[in-house]
Amino acid sequence: MTRLLSSALAIFFLFTTATSVLAQAEQAAWEAPLLAQLELAKAGPEAIKQASPIIERIALGNPDAWIPNYYAARAVLIEHYLAGEEGCIPCIEKMDQYLTVAEKADNNSEVLTLRAKYFQTMLGIYPMRAPYYAPKATNVLVKAIEADPTNPRAQSVLGQNYYYTPAMFGGGPAKAVPYLEAAVELFDAEAAATDRNDLLPRWGSERAKAMFGRAVVEAN
Repeated sequence: MTRLLSSALAIFFLFTTATSVLAQAEQAAWEAPLLAQLELAKAGPEAIKQASPIIERIALGNPDAWIPNYYAARAVLIEHYLAGEEGCIPCIEKMDQYLTVAEKADNNSEVLTLRAKYFQTMLGIYPMRAPYYAPKATNVLVKAIEADPTNPRAQSVLGQNYYYTPAMFGGGPAKAVPYLEAAVELFDAEAAATDRNDLLPRWGSERAKAMFGRAVVEAN
């Protein structure tokens, strides 16, 4: 009986180890190409347009991983804004699709924050639907901060959300200041971290610092 139990345990641990190694191998298959495209995208608008379809292909091939789908959603969001005043509605439709996949894989603080950016973008496209999209964005950002209070992007985007919300509706610069201040401090801590995975989101620091400065001046 003891030998049978030992054999069963050995098989179990062997299977678990093999499964873990396989999962790591599958992850490694998309990590390097994704990192390469993210690095390329730093070169500017044209590089982003070049990298975006490749990031999308990586996402489509990995529906169980939130990171590729997160970056695909963000890439098409940037394409929307690069398209000028008319924007790119198909890009935003794809953003929604990639975010839905990321949410199913792992609806964490970063994914929630990008979902809020989607609602904010929809608000910009359809301003008459502000009573619907504005609360949606706020509620999702509150959840993002609850999920991870140290996420600077969640703090920053919520601060910006309050900044652009009229005071009569519960917003304004004074309401935004605490969130933007927290975001700046968290961004500094994030930049100083030496053990942070290169694939985790890092965007938003410059915007947060600029918005914090504006909000402080306008609140006083």
